[in-house]
Amino acid sequence: IDELRQNSGAVVLSFGLLLLPLPIYFVLHGTAQFNDTVFRWQTLILAVPALVFWIVAHELTHALGWIIFGRLSWKNISFGIDRKTLSPYAHADTLMRADAYRIGAALPSITTGVLPILLGLWGGDGALTLLGGFLLSAAVGDVLVVWVIRSVPGKAQVIDHPSKAGCLVEESAFSS
Repeated sequence: IDELRQNSGAVVLSFGLLLLPLPIYFVLHGTAQFNDTVFRWQTLILAVPALVFWIVAHELTHALGWIIFGRLSWKNISFGIDRKTLSPYAHADTLMRADAYRIGAALPSITTGVLPILLGLWGGDGALTLLGGFLLSAAVGDVLVVWVIRSVPGKAQVIDHPSKAGCLVEESAFSS
């Protein structure tokens, strides 16, 4: 999905996901509370460690999704940072069902994006809402992967692509 991720539609989607929770927050809690929770010294000091924590959590969630739903083991999962794009990744090196792959690909968008947004909106925490929006925005590649393989039958066998975002689908997945 490299080409998809680089197109203007993906950029617009990413930017939209980042900004999506903010109007809702402003309606519920106002700009003053947003400023109070985002621009306090504690938030600013914790911003970088929080981002690192949540990025690691995002990749671990991919792994846990594939381990639980794809019935893989930890030895089938590797982690790293793509040197070209500086993107962290979790990689599964064995076949799994497409439905399990989709769950593992989508899970971090929910746990590290949507969930913090909802908690931030519920608790009036602008920093948490903004963090969730940022992490949901950063997960646009995962959203695109799930979208691209939406028509792959759930029982089809797929394997995480060894060097790019996405997966390889077995040839027999679409044969009758």
